[in-house]
Amino acid sequence: MSPARHDRRSSRRARSPHLWRAGWAAVMALGVAAGAWWTWRQPQGAALSPPRPGQEAVRSTPRAVLPTARGLPGPGGGPLGGAPLAARRPEPTPATQPTPAARVALIFDDAGASLEQVEPILALGRPVTLAVLPGLAASATVARRARAAGLEVLLHLPLEAEEDRRLGPGGVTTAMSDEEIAAVVRAGLAEVPGAVGVNGHMGSRATADPRVMTAVLEVVREQGLFFVDSRTTPRTVALPVARALGVPAVERTVFLDNEDDPAYIAGQVRKLLEGARTRGWAVGIGHAQRGTAEVLRRLLPEFDRAGVVLVPVSALLNAR
Repeated sequence: MSPARHDRRSSRRARSPHLWRAGWAAVMALGVAAGAWWTWRQPQGAALSPPRPGQEAVRSTPRAVLPTARGLPGPGGGPLGGAPLAARRPEPTPATQPTPAARVALIFDDAGASLEQVEPILALGRPVTLAVLPGLAASATVARRARAAGLEVLLHLPLEAEEDRRLGPGGVTTAMSDEEIAAVVRAGLAEVPGAVGVNGHMGSRATADPRVMTAVLEVVREQGLFFVDSRTTPRTVALPVARALGVPAVERTVFLDNEDDPAYIAGQVRKLLEGARTRGWAVGIGHAQRGTAEVLRRLLPEFDRAGVVLVPVSALLNAR
């Protein structure tokens, strides 16, 4: 072998280890580059860095069941928890109350003589209204008892009648000055604690007098109360005066017991019921000392079957 060929072969053997190492280095570099490219192509949620708190749950949860933020109002008005919406049971919906066919307010006048007199009224268990006369032996006691039972109480204010009838204590006459009338009304309210309104006892002359009714109703307005016109005369001006002064008011529809006879009272109660169904509302007035509460108790199923509900008289203020 010639020296020149031997030198070439020796040179190739010397270079072989270097070429082998360079080849492996190139393969490794290519692998790293491929790995970096693959990582860059993956979705953001698959990044190798650890997710921030809460981030992983959002990325792995479909949009329809994203967790609800705490503190937002839930179906019941309180804050929701962090559970997904799909995992939460729907809140129960309260039963819808049926719309009543009509509303009726019943007022029992002339209370205040004794507690025994009003017990049948309280035993009805319905939201009727009690009108208490001032200055009687049990006026304040009856008013407190009725309030404790959840009933509305009115001052049953004696007002002068056309006939020569005795008013009793705490009465308003047309001969009084405005100041005297105001003082009588305030005194009557003090004797019937918890009264939320005023209605008239008798009153056919007084309720037809605009000056007298203005003096009465200015005190009613001052005390933040309302007025019920019993309509003992067709000449009454109580309602228009009340509305002119901005006093909430309503008027009587039917007197229930002008005759203290069960058959007559039952007929009047049914007349009230029929009027309410036609008009949508009605106000009936009876008396505590008569058998009206007992007759009404027997007829309550007729109200229920007709879908007519008994309400406090304040629920019908300004009804027309």
